[in-house]
Amino acid sequence: MHLKPWLLGICLLLAVLNCSHPSGRHYLENEQYAEGLRVFQDILRQDPSNAAASYYMGRFYLAQEKPEQAMVYLQRATELAPREADYHFWQGVAYWAVMEFEKERLSYQRALALDKNHIPALLYLAHNLLDEGAWKRALAQYDTVLQKDRHNPEALYNRGLALQQLDKPAEEIDAWKGYLKHYPDGRWALRATDHLNGLGDFSYRNFAIGYRRVTLARIPFSPGSAELPSTGKPSLQVLGSILSINAKIELEIWGYNKNDLALATARAKAVRDYLLQNFPTIDPSRLEYRGQGDAEKVEIEDRTYRLNESISFVTTNQ
Repeated sequence: MHLKPWLLGICLLLAVLNCSHPSGRHYLENEQYAEGLRVFQDILRQDPSNAAASYYMGRFYLAQEKPEQAMVYLQRATELAPREADYHFWQGVAYWAVMEFEKERLSYQRALALDKNHIPALLYLAHNLLDEGAWKRALAQYDTVLQKDRHNPEALYNRGLALQQLDKPAEEIDAWKGYLKHYPDGRWALRATDHLNGLGDFSYRNFAIGYRRVTLARIPFSPGSAELPSTGKPSLQVLGSILSINAKIELEIWGYNKNDLALATARAKAVRDYLLQNFPTIDPSRLEYRGQGDAEKVEIEDRTYRLNESISFVTTNQ
């Protein structure tokens, strides 16, 4: 079947309009915001009532940190397609950016009225409540998110902040450990570990390895044993990878055990042996080990904690 030239032109235009969603995602994913604005502005000239085009115009302006311009288009999108939950959600994000927090919350609630399982709206509603200081409601909202998306990193992290404000230290400790179990690296892991240590829990610690702060899980040796447990190996894999990449880093591995210098030294040696065995590119001269027959003193702000058994890492050359 052959199409006449004028009919072909109409079909091509319809194809552009109907494919606006994938095209919009393409520009967003590739951070081509200016190009996306140009393309979708052309679409709106052809079809001013195209809700999807207005929506993506708003998204592109938001990505460029121009929320006032974004609001114009997102408002138009929600008017043209009032049953699109995503449009209401992103309108809420724009309201947040211009600090209209009550309208922000209403937008998330409208999105959830259309789709009760809209995870971003559930999550950002929790953020909105947290920012307002409604700690109990925020905590309940984060728990709702986790019921639907149990490993959601923002919900796991921020429920720790809510519990901190509610002054529930035992539950807060569990929250930080729950976050770190699934997300043991990155800047939020560093902050979660700082919060955890501030509560006197050293299941995870941040160490300066070279020029980086690195989160490592505690190595829980069995009582009286210097055999490296399997639970301590994932963190040593992280450490070994860093040492393999940066051959300039030299470390001292310190073992502490109150009243048992020999055991402390043997545990430090076990850690060194594991790193050398599993990362053969590490020159043995870069790793020293030492034992201390007393507790390790760790200073957190204005408090000093004493760890009766621990392994610590000290960079001696970066």
